[in-house]
Amino acid sequence: MAAQNSAASLLRELRREQGRTLRSMAAEIGIAPSQLSRVERGQRVLAAELSERLSEYYGIPAERISLAQGEIPPDIVRILQKHPEELTRLRAQHGANP
Repeated sequence: MAAQNSAASLLRELRREQGRTLRSMAAEIGIAPSQLSRVERGQRVLAAELSERLSEYYGIPAERISLAQGEIPPDIVRILQKHPEELTRLRAQHGANP
């Protein structure tokens, strides 16, 4: 649920940065305000189609929303499978532990 909440926070932050109300935003992307509210509170799973519409609306790569949901793009998974040493390098570079 933490990744879902991270995506919810990202989407709420993006909407607020644009000064949009929940109702006006929902109307522009063609969903009910209650549906958008549940997404922004992490109470509804973000379907791929809605994720794509939101990324287009905000002008951000769809991968940014996917990453906020804890999803790693398939091409990145393949790269890490071929080059597992990159995990060690990334962790060292960013001060992360396994």
